[in-house]
Amino acid sequence: MKKILYSVMALAIAAMTFTACEDVPQPYPTPVPDNNGSSTEVEGATGDGSLENPFNSIAAINEAKKLGSGGVSEQYYYIKGKVVSIATDKNDNVLNFNQGTYGNASFYISDDGTSTNQFYCYRVLYLGNKKWTSGSGDILKVGDEVVVCARITMYNTTPETQQNEGYLYSLNGKTDGGGSEETDVATGDGTLENPFNSVAATNEAKKLSSGAVSDKAYYIKGKVVSIATDKNGNVLNFDQGTFGNATFYISDDGTESGQFYCYRVLYLGNKKWTSGAGDILKVGDEVIVCAKLTMYNTTPETQQNEGYLYSLNGKTEADDGGNTPQPSGDVGSIDAPKTVADALAAINALEEGATTDAYYYVKGKVVSIATKVEDIGPNSSSGKKYKDINYYISDDGSESNTVYVYRGKNLNNSDFTSADQLKVNDEVVVYGKLQKYKNTNTNEIVPEMAQGNYLVKTSNTSEGGEQGGGEQGGTTVTSLTNGDFETWADGLPTGWKSTSSASSATLTQSTDAHGGSYSVNVNGKESGNVRLATQEITLAAGSYNFSFWVKATTTDKAQVRPGYAIVVNGSINSSSGYKYGNYADISTSWTQVSYDFTLDSETTVCLLVMNPKKSDYSSGKDVLVDDAMLTKK
Repeated sequence: MKKILYSVMALAIAAMTFTACEDVPQPYPTPVPDNNGSSTEVEGATGDGSLENPFNSIAAINEAKKLGSGGVSEQYYYIKGKVVSIATDKNDNVLNFNQGTYGNASFYISDDGTSTNQFYCYRVLYLGNKKWTSGSGDILKVGDEVVVCARITMYNTTPETQQNEGYLYSLNGKTDGGGSEETDVATGDGTLENPFNSVAATNEAKKLSSGAVSDKAYYIKGKVVSIATDKNGNVLNFDQGTFGNATFYISDDGTESGQFYCYRVLYLGNKKWTSGAGDILKVGDEVIVCAKLTMYNTTPETQQNEGYLYSLNGKTEADDGGNTPQPSGDVGSIDAPKTVADALAAINALEEGATTDAYYYVKGKVVSIATKVEDIGPNSSSGKKYKDINYYISDDGSESNTVYVYRGKNLNNSDFTSADQLKVNDEVVVYGKLQKYKNTNTNEIVPEMAQGNYLVKTSNTSEGGEQGGGEQGGTTVTSLTNGDFETWADGLPTGWKSTSSASSATLTQSTDAHGGSYSVNVNGKESGNVRLATQEITLAAGSYNFSFWVKATTTDKAQVRPGYAIVVNGSINSSSGYKYGNYADISTSWTQVSYDFTLDSETTVCLLVMNPKKSDYSSGKDVLVDDAMLTKK
């Protein structure tokens, strides 16, 4: 269950998978279950594919048929049935128990254990997403009742699980913990006063679709079962520069039964860990973790870099036995921002001069603007102008209990081009880090939003200043987080990571920028197309323009292709969900690419920049992207 081990195994398997279908043969001979070759739905389907209501074999067959030949579901489903037969190769050897790298099994299931409407479970791992350890197959027998968790595919005309992307969730009622599912008892509501136990945290994460992240942070209490290590046995990620976090498992009693995965968790007070030996966290320690939850493929866990240790053996950041200020796990959202009062409370909890690691969404009214009107706008012959604005906000627009917004940018992290784009009494939502700034001249403490913040919503109707519905010179700017790629976290640009398969490119930060300090390097791949994708954005019906600046990193031929992907329930239909414009030729000079598209109804999308594979027109090398913008016509 260690993520690092599965990553290594997944890479090894992927290397085989992408060569040719002949490299990964189907069992021989391949039985063809009843009705599988038909394109029509089979009657008798039950379940919705969730853990609480698994697909039966017929529903799994029908779901696979929706994909078409070669299609693979983005989502993992739970499928319940009885084992009909265990597949063998042409020499009658049981497929793939205890076969080195594989350690998986291939078998058929149906509702009643007969050959009618059977579904093929191909290369499925054992309980707990682990390898099978028996070479004889006697740990899986015909007639066994199983629940399989896997992605679904159509291999030619056979509905089946996607190879190496599934595991046995339960076998005759037993799960990874060894007990039946019914013996797992969830407790807590996720608050500080009543934290989740590990089982409740697991159940809450399972309510999310694969890749989705909870809207808020929860408190989870347990004992440390084990501290994750990499393939060389090094403790994961203590004191590793940029990371400075830790990865470990917890459960109610410190055993592996019902354990929950805490991934990339910061130390007390939401700070980096400072020990490289891991002796500040030990097996058996009692902890409370505050974090957002996610489903990473099929693993319930904390969202990376969105959690921290609230207490360790009863001690909190202040080392006072457990009474420190409310933690900053809940940072708000665009639609549910924090108040100015919330921001002030979080700032007051900081040390002098400290800045939060997390970015907050803060809503308020503009009280006053500190930057002079004549100093705002583009540079001209009359002198240098500022492209950002200093201003104060409060909850009610009064001068009491204000937060100072320092060098704030406009929507989409764009420049202010005129003073009337921000006015007193405007209602705004600002996205940025919080800071307890100390003025060294006056020794005054100033609660502020640190440089690097920008607007995500505003009521201002001046040209260039409207968010979400008002006119601005014929267009409406739509929220596009970090369009200039200036803010980065854990090696990725903020706002540019889809929870779906839309994000397929390796991204690195570049100081060769069109504007500002940074751009994103979209690493090319000669053997296949790769995509830079935004996080999911829900857009109203209408016509849009997506534009960005791009340049090649070499003098070889290069292209990019703009587009978007339609996201439904966290997944993208591989055959019809991707929409693209024309390929655009690019060079080693910055070039703007523009793409128009129309949505007939409200749609959740990821905006895309494809870096195509090597061809007569493109080299498949790295390209740089910067200053992306989305506007509604």
